Amino acid sequence: MHRPGRSPAPRIARRASRRTPGVVTALAAALLFVVAVPVATSVTRPPRLAAAAEVPLDASGRTLVATGTARVRGVPDLLTLTMGVRTRGDSVGAALDRNNAAVRRVIDVLTDGGVDDRDIQTSNFSIGPVSDDRSTEITGYEVSNLLRVQLRDLGRAGSLIDRAAQAGGDDAVVHGVSFGFDDTSGLVAQARSEAVRRARTQAEQLAEAAGVELVEVRTISESSRDDGRVLDAPEASRRDAAVPVVPGTEELSVTVTVTYTIR
Repeated sequence: MHRPGRSPAPRIARRASRRTPGVVTALAAALLFVVAVPVATSVTRPPRLAAAAEVPLDASGRTLVATGTARVRGVPDLLTLTMGVRTRGDSVGAALDRNNAAVRRVIDVLTDGGVDDRDIQTSNFSIGPVSDDRSTEITGYEVSNLLRVQLRDLGRAGSLIDRAAQAGGDDAVVHGVSFGFDDTSGLVAQARSEAVRRARTQAEQLAEAAGVELVEVRTISESSRDDGRVLDAPEASRRDAAVPVVPGTEELSVTVTVTYTIR
């Protein structure tokens, strides 16, 4: 009801003033939320560079390679003889029969002299025509049979070679002799130990010069070689004395390559 003397305007103004604080508070809270979201996200994100720096470096791929070679000498106890018979004939059959007979005599002398059958081996056998030097006409045939013989008694080797050559007669051929060892395990073990020691010494010197430290052995490889001499055999035509056999000494070498991990 409208009362005389009062205006309704002030009431409307009071009602509007009561609602204003609530609206302002809601707007302020919304603005704070919008502003706070990106700030919080940027703070909690981990830096990628710092995380990568914490990973330790893997040094397992760093290596150093060293090599050591050792040589040892010893007196040979094994002689390998390459000898045989070479015959000719007007026909293949004639040349072959003559060759077979001579080879049997040679083998009989060797076995009677104490050579084991396992130490006698045919190393080469061939049959071929023989031509005139002035033409291509075939004048006959040649048969060659070579034996590889291992002699273990070097004290009797010279006389045995002489008797075997005589058994072959004028058809006997001697291609040569070589000296070696029946068992090289002892010499190889000695050379191997020395080669490893030399490889280790070389690795330590290289590591010190490079300013690194040896950690452990990664790989080891080995190669060995028999540096023994191969001697030409004396002519088989000498009949006055036994073939002189002087074994001397033989050299055997071992090379070891060692790969070390370093840091």
